[in-house]
Amino acid sequence: MTTPALEKYAPGLLETHSLEKLIKQAEVWIRSADNIGIILFMLMLYSWGLFPALILTLFFVPLWHISKSSVVSIPLTKLLTVIDKEIVVVIIAMIVLSWMGITEEYLSVFLGIAVFCVLKFGWFRFAVEWIFGKLLKGTLLLNDRVLKMIILKYAIREDIPVKEVDDMEKEILTLIGKQQEVVRKYRKRK
Repeated sequence: MTTPALEKYAPGLLETHSLEKLIKQAEVWIRSADNIGIILFMLMLYSWGLFPALILTLFFVPLWHISKSSVVSIPLTKLLTVIDKEIVVVIIAMIVLSWMGITEEYLSVFLGIAVFCVLKFGWFRFAVEWIFGKLLKGTLLLNDRVLKMIILKYAIREDIPVKEVDDMEKEILTLIGKQQEVVRKYRKRK
């Protein structure tokens, strides 16, 4: 999304909210699948054990990542911003994994570290995004949907009429297509 395109679709929104702020909030929502997944896994690992924690996390993270754009809200963004802090997730993981080590549940410690790394680095989310993109070609990517919803929520909050929402989506898809074409041409040169 470019500044002129945003001004075209939600005129006046950038006067009250910067594009940088909107993108940062979208990034918090995008990473929320990873951070909530880690916290959920660690709490379930402590209370229910390894296999229920793994199963629930493997079910929850893709479901959240695919559907999070439908639950975007400005107040919830503030809570997710707290969870997005590295120190919060690391402390929760450290406490639970330390307890698992003290109680000699070494398989839980090893797999807990592995799950933490896979989720924290976003590898599981990237896999879900890739599969989603392959299954539903020609649709707006999940991360772009989040940015679109953040823009819409702020526009509604500021009582700014959003013009041509469908055209905005088409323009984003066109820009993505142009970027992919440039990448293809560049790779062919090598």
